Amino acid sequence: MKLANRLALAFLAVIALSALLTFVLVRSTTESHFRTWVFEGDAQKARTYAGILGDWYRERGSWAGVQDYLTGLPRTMYDSLAGDLYAHSTKGLVASFSADTFARLLSDRVALADADGRIVADTAGAILGTVHPAKHLEHGIPVMAEFKRVGTVLVGSMIDPTFTGAGGSFVDSLGSSLALATLLSGGLAFILGLALTRRMTGRLAILNTAAGKVAAGELAASVDIEGKDEVAELAASFNRMTEELLRLEEARRRIIADSAHELRTPVTLIRGAVEAMIDGIFPADRANLESLHEETLRLSRLIDMLRELEAIDEGELVLDIGVVEPLEIAKKAASLFAHAAREKGLTITAMGEPVTGARADALRLGEILHNLVANAVKYTPAGGRVEIAVRGIGSPTASSQGSGDGAFVIEVADSGPGIPPEERDRVFERFYRMDRSRSRDSGGRGLGLSISLEIARAHGASIEIGESRLGGALFRLTMPARKLAETPDRKA
Repeated sequence: MKLANRLALAFLAVIALSALLTFVLVRSTTESHFRTWVFEGDAQKARTYAGILGDWYRERGSWAGVQDYLTGLPRTMYDSLAGDLYAHSTKGLVASFSADTFARLLSDRVALADADGRIVADTAGAILGTVHPAKHLEHGIPVMAEFKRVGTVLVGSMIDPTFTGAGGSFVDSLGSSLALATLLSGGLAFILGLALTRRMTGRLAILNTAAGKVAAGELAASVDIEGKDEVAELAASFNRMTEELLRLEEARRRIIADSAHELRTPVTLIRGAVEAMIDGIFPADRANLESLHEETLRLSRLIDMLRELEAIDEGELVLDIGVVEPLEIAKKAASLFAHAAREKGLTITAMGEPVTGARADALRLGEILHNLVANAVKYTPAGGRVEIAVRGIGSPTASSQGSGDGAFVIEVADSGPGIPPEERDRVFERFYRMDRSRSRDSGGRGLGLSISLEIARAHGASIEIGESRLGGALFRLTMPARKLAETPDRKA
């Protein structure tokens, strides 16, 4: 069943239950209050009848003949009132209503029980002669004579709790009006709830359609849902997700294309050289074999880089955290590139201060510096300088005693052309080159900086790009302090 139908049924069930409870509670409460009001009125009338019947009993000493007296009481009262009015010369007032009219004014049902609970009088004649237990007469008004209870008088609702006449009509009318109001309000609430449900599920249907397009490969699909509620937030998140998926898909395609291109070149060179040797065009001498070996090493390094990126992406990069000396690692990186720097006419130096308590993966930290220094040497023109500076955080100047709490900064600066601000965020992208026309030898593969950034992030560190005082690029690696109790080996 669709969500819209389930919500509609849920709305209907909740509204029906609420309407039923409201109807029952309001009707029962109103009827209870109305019954109390009627009973209080009947109780006041019963007190009047109790006084009249008490006088009647004191005159006769028994209830004999009380049925006829109680039945004829309205006419007796009429005759008495008419006589009084005639005596005071108000004949016109007496003629304005008849005895029957007066009797209707006193039409309340009255019943009288003697001291034993036997009904000795009933204006309706329905329960005359029946015996009622004391608990049935407890709501009645006692009839007293000579300080003795000689009977109990019941009027209207004291005899029959069922509403009749005007009272019954009022209760029935109230129930009908309440039922109609409940149905109308419940129906209106259901219609509004249904409209709200359709609106909400309609927007979800739009999201579902867009999700189906994405599942089918249409990553550019997006939704346009206005508002500030949770559905609108979900739509915004969906749009951000599709944008990220599209970006990742484009990056994946570019990586595949660039990887194929990078792999194709050394494979083509090796294949061509081997075929030339087989055909006798190239001699299989030491020089040609060394050239082939160099290409296989280049191919092997590229494959290793791709495998390392795969391990990083899958969270399988293992760090062997231990105590390190950043200055020694920096000096080692400088010595590794000393020969390449001399051949290019560059000056490369490593300087700084020892850092006490520094902890990192020494091999991975060396890999980061290797990539940063290689990048600096590659782009710095002949006669330039490459500097590696190490300092502990919190100690801006060098000190032979060491400094810091284990956090440190390594800066690699060069006197090359630098990196434009608009390119700085992209140089860490895989296979990205600022100059796409450069060869592999001059422009690199575009993987070293990407790997360095991922390794730094695995350490909780960061790499920033700026301008060096030498006029070229500045790469700043900031490594946070690590607790000694930290687990040495972990996956990134």
